[in-house]
Amino acid sequence: MRPNHLALGPSIVARLKQQIGDVRQIALRGEMSDVTSGEQISPSLYVIYVRDLLPSGSQSMDGMNHIVQQWMVVASVQGSPDQMIAKAGQLLADVRDALLDWLPDTARYEPLQAATPPAAMYLSDWGYFPLMFNADFYA
Repeated sequence: MRPNHLALGPSIVARLKQQIGDVRQIALRGEMSDVTSGEQISPSLYVIYVRDLLPSGSQSMDGMNHIVQQWMVVASVQGSPDQMIAKAGQLLADVRDALLDWLPDTARYEPLQAATPPAAMYLSDWGYFPLMFNADFYA
């Protein structure tokens, strides 16, 4: 039986909750529009599954595939531009400390590595600052 394909998401949320204390909300979201719409709390971190990448030759001998999963963590902060940059800068550093080279307890994952995130987004007095992580997954 194959493992839960998206098991890493709840593990990332748990890791961030364990490692970062100055955040009012840490939660899974489906996509960026889920982060930017509705009631918002500052500062918050949102974990979003982005996609799977299949390296060429990813089929292994035992029928398992090597998959590179991409997960995004978005820091959501409110304030003036100077306040947003200050809050987000430290929060992003804390996220990187918590996740880079972290080996999830979830079976079949390799340590998380940094990837190129999409651009930051500014809407009114809110800023959304993403970080992207790759995790090698075998399923």
